[in-house]
Amino acid sequence: MTVGAGVRSLLKPAFKAVNNARCRVWDLTHRVDTCGEIPLNSLDFESKNKDPGLEYQSHHPEIIRSSLLMLPIPHEDYTFVDFGCGKGRVLLIASGFKFRKIVGLELAPQLADIAKRNVERYRSSDQKCFDIEVMTADATNYELGPDPQVLYFFSPFTLRLMSQILENIEASVRRSPRDLLILFSGMMAKRDNCFGPRPQFERLRRDRYVDLYRYRS
Repeated sequence: MTVGAGVRSLLKPAFKAVNNARCRVWDLTHRVDTCGEIPLNSLDFESKNKDPGLEYQSHHPEIIRSSLLMLPIPHEDYTFVDFGCGKGRVLLIASGFKFRKIVGLELAPQLADIAKRNVERYRSSDQKCFDIEVMTADATNYELGPDPQVLYFFSPFTLRLMSQILENIEASVRRSPRDLLILFSGMMAKRDNCFGPRPQFERLRRDRYVDLYRYRS
């Protein structure tokens, strides 16, 4: 281990504590509960797609907001769909943009219930979209509507499930041609594994945390 790696290892708990404190402040400011890390296997529900290796994590608000600012679209013409919305933080921040509608999909009923309460309690002077729906749903079975959409993923699925979801997305656009963009946040290797074999998804932009793709009809 190098000296630099050793220092980073020692500082990691301190950085995590600072981030957790910022998270709690954000929640208190907006009267919601979005913080925490919750493994799916700690929740009592049944699903063939309940993977023990996956967990809910709250995404940093500025990372979410900066990714939404990447979108080269008139937001009011698009529906925003968060696949694996957890407690709903992404939905709340997305409501600061003039989307036509915002939808959150969550497999775990317990997390979906928290997200629904958060949507009801959320207070922000920046909120521009108030049509927000949280659905307890298996994302592999979800049928997209025929309108232009922005789809958001924060590494919520295994590669197998993600491949199935992308196949469903492709089939939806073939049935109803329209503009469709995807924001995918996660490790670069996972982004490449998901979208590399699918040239019809054109990468418009890559930054440290998020890739932006557009489906080429």
